[in-house]
Amino acid sequence: MKKIIKFFMKNRILVAILLLLALSSWSTVALASANAVIVQSDSVNVRVGPGLAYANMGQVKKGDKLAILAEKNKWYQVRLSGDKIGWVASWLIDNTDVSSATNKVGIVKVPNTTVFKSADANSNVLGTIEQSQKVTIMYQEQDWTQILYNGTAGWVKSNFIQGTQETSGSTNNSNTSSDDSIKKVTITQPNTKLRIEPSQDGRVIKTVKVGKQFDYLSKTGKWYKVRDSDGSVGYVASWVVTISGTKSAVKSAATNISEATIVIDPGHGGDDSGAESKKSTYEKNFTLAYAKAIKQQLEQTGARVVMTRSGDDSKSLGDRARLSSKIQADAFISLHFDSTPQANAASGVTTYYYNKNKDGELATDLNSQLKSLSIGNRGTAQKDLYVLHYNSQPSVLIELGYINSKSDYKYIDSDSYKQEVAKDITNGLKEYFK
Repeated sequence: MKKIIKFFMKNRILVAILLLLALSSWSTVALASANAVIVQSDSVNVRVGPGLAYANMGQVKKGDKLAILAEKNKWYQVRLSGDKIGWVASWLIDNTDVSSATNKVGIVKVPNTTVFKSADANSNVLGTIEQSQKVTIMYQEQDWTQILYNGTAGWVKSNFIQGTQETSGSTNNSNTSSDDSIKKVTITQPNTKLRIEPSQDGRVIKTVKVGKQFDYLSKTGKWYKVRDSDGSVGYVASWVVTISGTKSAVKSAATNISEATIVIDPGHGGDDSGAESKKSTYEKNFTLAYAKAIKQQLEQTGARVVMTRSGDDSKSLGDRARLSSKIQADAFISLHFDSTPQANAASGVTTYYYNKNKDGELATDLNSQLKSLSIGNRGTAQKDLYVLHYNSQPSVLIELGYINSKSDYKYIDSDSYKQEVAKDITNGLKEYFK
């Protein structure tokens, strides 16, 4: 013991250096893993942007650790191996307390600071950053700091960056943003206005048709700033377009159902009871019960399901349609039960759509599964319904039988029919998202 004490006394400087190195190593590892989350699904697609509309850039596997850089529309921007940056669906990731808000912010101290591809001054140069610019710090090691740079990972000399107490979650004070992963904006609604300002009161530059494409420039609030092929620049509302991370438009419903965000809209509610059966039961109660059954089955596939109402609430048609646009849903399904002025005058299930290009495939895939129901099928039909007309996302309205038909009602009021509907809608969406 005395020999050990003598060794420490004689080598105080050496021991102090070793202790500092250990602490430095620990702090580097801690910073690298402090914001790590774990993949909980067997495999998760990584996309170039936050949604199914973006191209797939690869996959991560169950158990993989990812670092969160940002959050948008319930998607995480993450740092992958090889310093790649991509987006994954947050509901497929096991995360209880990690947020992009925990990322530290640094300030560039040196004019025209060089950003390198790797932690090596001989590696490729990604660009430069002006003095005093704020950056998100992803990782640090002794001489180098990794930052988020133009949607990818870059490295700068650590002594060129000054740390702050700010986090990335508290620095976004501007209403204007740019997303380098968005390349094209495609119009989904007829007679869409290109305006000179990001407001519905802005002067109209021109009116464009469904399918018209613009180059994406930036986003202000809920408006996209775009440029036409003739050079004209203006704003279009985000709820009347789809966006693409490739040079050509990609349909919103691109692939795996587990990544999809689906809005289920139980028709009516609150003061609006909907149709009434001969047994004085109301449509609003059936639509909510069926919506809950569908939600339960869809969530077993890994999908993210959002309901326009979860209780006996009054919701305007505008609020229902806008929710779909707000969260950039990949599919919107409104549930109803039909009725006729005279009881027992009609029977069957009908699937309605408004825009053939936007909604037709969703209607066809769902209706093909609903044909197996106990109640007969009346097919798909085009109809100008508010929640479909003013919905920027792929959307349908399904009448699941006639509530004042004796033959239909015996099924509508049964749990077995409700489960059949839930199964068929789930299978229809699986087909749609293939």
